[in-house]
Amino acid sequence: MLLIEEVEEPAFKISLMLTHLEQAGIFNAVDGVVVGNFQTDPDEYEKIKKVLQDFFASASFPVVENFHIGHCQPNYGVPLGAIAKLTTSQPRLVIDSGVTKT
Repeated sequence: MLLIEEVEEPAFKISLMLTHLEQAGIFNAVDGVVVGNFQTDPDEYEKIKKVLQDFFASASFPVVENFHIGHCQPNYGVPLGAIAKLTTSQPRLVIDSGVTKT
């Protein structure tokens, strides 16, 4: 799972960042992408949504957007390295607690 979030970046920079990740082969190794809240004005967010839709149009993995991760309020922490399940029919990220019963 790849988590992406940014604060007040314009759509063209988001596009450049995604292209950089793609060229680095990052998307070949992910099972899903969770996009945080970009905390930008509504007009710019519409442009960012278009960038995301165009960029991930043919993705072989689920992509969900506008999750409250990163620099936003409320801010839900996501532990790195945890086992998680991502669904898109109802956008949802379920994170395994990591605690096992014996």
